[in-house]
Amino acid sequence: MRRWMRPAALVLALLAGAGTTGFTADPVPPAGSAPPPAPPLDPDLAAQVDELARAALTNGVTGAVVGVSDPDRGSYLQAYGTADAAGTPMTTDVHYRIASVTKTFTAQAVLRLADQGKLSLDDPLEKYVPDIPHGDEITVHHLLGMRGGVYDFVADEEFMAQYVADPLLPGWTPYDVLEIIRAHADEATPPGQATVYSNSEYVLLGLVIEQVTGRSAQQYTTSVIEDLGLPETSYPATAALPEPFTHGYMNTDSQLAPTDPAAEEPRDVTLSNPVVPFTAGAVISTVPDMTHYAEQLATGTGLAPETARLRQEWTPLTSTGIRVQYGLGVLQLGDWVGHNGSIFGYSDMVSHLPEEEASVVVMVNAADGEAVPADDLWAGIVRLLYPDSLPTW
Repeated sequence: MRRWMRPAALVLALLAGAGTTGFTADPVPPAGSAPPPAPPLDPDLAAQVDELARAALTNGVTGAVVGVSDPDRGSYLQAYGTADAAGTPMTTDVHYRIASVTKTFTAQAVLRLADQGKLSLDDPLEKYVPDIPHGDEITVHHLLGMRGGVYDFVADEEFMAQYVADPLLPGWTPYDVLEIIRAHADEATPPGQATVYSNSEYVLLGLVIEQVTGRSAQQYTTSVIEDLGLPETSYPATAALPEPFTHGYMNTDSQLAPTDPAAEEPRDVTLSNPVVPFTAGAVISTVPDMTHYAEQLATGTGLAPETARLRQEWTPLTSTGIRVQYGLGVLQLGDWVGHNGSIFGYSDMVSHLPEEEASVVVMVNAADGEAVPADDLWAGIVRLLYPDSLPTW
């Protein structure tokens, strides 16, 4: 299971047009209208969070950042370890690749276009991207909910071998993804039968955005991010990260790309081509921005009320263990609403607990797109602070 590739599984979605045509969402409230900051987290709880975070600095993870925002229990923002193998202290404002949390912005973009009447969620994929297996049956709605049955291109062994060898993959385009999908036509399934995570479906949504808007997916997604008021969040056009940033490393227990036993430090994979994950995983942010965004995501900020409701019509991703479900570009893990991700060098979880109006965000600086090291740290913090919030099936 690859995640940015792939969403969290700690045991490890309609209406045509989705809203009134021409609807214009209420603007995001200005920063000055925000409620007063929460008090600090209880020192004893903070010390336990610290212990959990420091214990997570293993298997190539040199540093982590944790953000907690709770109007009752208090707020907490703390960095741990180092931002690189050279020993530079980790800070809370570092930029990192948010991996599959990008999908939440892609879904926001598509749903906004639906609210504006520029596309319908019932539109067939074939209208925008031709020659995809079952493309005349797959709808935009199916793609948003991971119910399109499209082959996940990251499962292609030849692609993955090339990506592991060189994460910069010069010359790669989203159309290379289409060729992989078409080459695996016999592994596609008819849409609407099951909820199965596929990065390909969110690459296809990026191409839908481009066809509908006449702009690049990078440009349009940037406008969505700006409208949400997230100043440290960006969709990069190059392999570079904004300053300050944490280096990203391949986790040393990776099954996908085993670490050379002779290596003195984990493999640095900070630089990677954002066109490879595209609208399935290219966005960069910080923990403070994502802590603010977690509530926006869970409450449907920027969408018509009916669209926000539709976005959280869940379908199961698992059938045992902790309840994991998918909506339209958003994950429900237990009672938490958000998303997680893993890409070369970075793993994170962005989550909001509506009943408590609380958000917990975690970032660690080692991953391989397969393992999601942030999940275990996030789960430990959530079980400490909100022990009843992870119900099982």
